[in-house]
Amino acid sequence: MLVFVYNLSIQKAVKDSQIPRSDLYICGSVLSNRAKGFHAAYEKTKQGCLDNLEIMSTYGDITQLDMIMLDYPGPDKESIQGQWKALLDFQSEHKVLDLAVSNYNAAQLDAVLSMEEVDSPMTKPCVNQLPFSLAYHPKNLIDYNLERGVLVQSWSPLSRVLNNPNLRPVLASIGTQYGKSPAQVALRWILQSGSGAGFSTQSKKKPHFEEDLHVFDFELTEKEMEELTKLA
Repeated sequence: MLVFVYNLSIQKAVKDSQIPRSDLYICGSVLSNRAKGFHAAYEKTKQGCLDNLEIMSTYGDITQLDMIMLDYPGPDKESIQGQWKALLDFQSEHKVLDLAVSNYNAAQLDAVLSMEEVDSPMTKPCVNQLPFSLAYHPKNLIDYNLERGVLVQSWSPLSRVLNNPNLRPVLASIGTQYGKSPAQVALRWILQSGSGAGFSTQSKKKPHFEEDLHVFDFELTEKEMEELTKLA
């Protein structure tokens, strides 16, 4: 189970759930994109990493993260590299396993990948979270990430989708054939849209979370994929 830990209530819930730690993949996030220059970006990101771990260990007995993500890139190449160096140091201290980014374009990914310290799959971004969905999917979005060995994960998979008058009826019609909801069809489209593409959802309702998990037991046809893609 993937858990993004953003607030104290979630951390306490993880602690109280009694779910084995090995069954959870827990992610933190750092917002340091306003710090300009290598040193300033490094220090801001480093503090963000430490703040994540302090809160999680205090309220959730979480002493190591599975992943930590930079929410946005810094304003220039030096700043981006300062951000990433802080994450690499955090990783070298065995406080996190995987590193990730969010909202990075090709040039910003290259700023990270060009660093001497980024010399293995473990030291490069494993995921780039983007506003990728059936309603927004520029042609090269998946491609420039895959070319760099980075997986795309949608942070807003249903935004502008379920209320879209062009998409909703078609999603509902296709879903009827599989016994699935429009949301499940839209999420399935993401999974089939590119190698390794995934999504992260959030909800206050347990049934919605359960529904989001049940998208691996059916597959859209090539014709259905094309029909949906053209509607965006």
